Amino acid sequence: MGKGTFLFSLTNLFTIQRWNNRPALIRFTEADNSFNTFFLSFIFHSLEQQSDWSQNIENSLRWRLSRELPKIVLSDVSLQLKERIERFAPDVWNKVKLKAIDELKNVADEQTVNILINVDSYSRLDKLADLYISYLEARENGKLYDFSQPLRELSEKIDEISQFFPKERIEKYWQIAQYVWSPLLNLTSMVRWNRTHRNVRTSVSGHSFIVVTISYLLSKLLEFDKTTEVIVRSILHDLPEAFTGDVITPTKKKVQGLDELVALVEREMLVEWISENPNLEFVKNFVDFAVEPFEKDAGRIVRTADYLAALLECAVEIHSGNRLEVFRENFFNFKKAIKEISPLDVSSWIDEIETIVF
Repeated sequence: MGKGTFLFSLTNLFTIQRWNNRPALIRFTEADNSFNTFFLSFIFHSLEQQSDWSQNIENSLRWRLSRELPKIVLSDVSLQLKERIERFAPDVWNKVKLKAIDELKNVADEQTVNILINVDSYSRLDKLADLYISYLEARENGKLYDFSQPLRELSEKIDEISQFFPKERIEKYWQIAQYVWSPLLNLTSMVRWNRTHRNVRTSVSGHSFIVVTISYLLSKLLEFDKTTEVIVRSILHDLPEAFTGDVITPTKKKVQGLDELVALVEREMLVEWISENPNLEFVKNFVDFAVEPFEKDAGRIVRTADYLAALLECAVEIHSGNRLEVFRENFFNFKKAIKEISPLDVSSWIDEIETIVF
């Protein structure tokens, strides 16, 4: 087992449905939730603008991964069951998580697990973001179905952790969470490979979480000195699509100058969204990362991760029995593109994925 097998196992996060024991308006996957939560954590940490901001962002990501990657090997455990187990016997649930992390080493090599996971990187700000996103998911589905119980329990947990923050700060955090929820919901609702039959549906937000994970892994393996920039570029690389929709590259290239016009519109719409909320003024510092995410050395890493994530989506479709030629054709197109641009030789990773799929 190696990194290719691990990357393919990440696609399990596309198939684990949250709130699976209830009817729902929107089915959020674990990949969706992971991205949305980490995005909100990034906003919160950026708002603080502390001297150790870069380390906080990296710790935040590793804590998120510590929460999500064990789910690759765990059976589907409902949020309510998990929350109640944690409440009654937190030590028991911690042992379950640690055992799952240990079992991950049967899927991925130990180096990968050690790079990505740090169960001690917990911060209350990350936990608050985690609870807010879960609450907003439940509130969304509660517009039609009875989600009163999870909403009540999540509200109680939010009140508990809110005691550790000044009241005015909590009010600001909650206002920000509700504001960013709109574009996050757009990204969760946007299906990739639109107009093409899918056996395993993937959203833009779910895809983005895989890109963040692979970008971070590549950056650490390369010992790249701008890891935080890699993380931020990967977080934001598809954010403009929340406002413009998905304009695929072939469309952008059909007419000379269209690509530049799309980028101009993306920048304008993103700046307008930021400007409507004074609390997000600092996000303007990252607009270039969102509109031109694949620039410079950090962008090359993110582009490689983006192609790898797309290759994985093709792989999971082929593996699931989808016989549409578009996925087989694009699997090998992405394989070629990755070999041309990747700053790290990942041929063995792709070969391992290919062995699983074919």
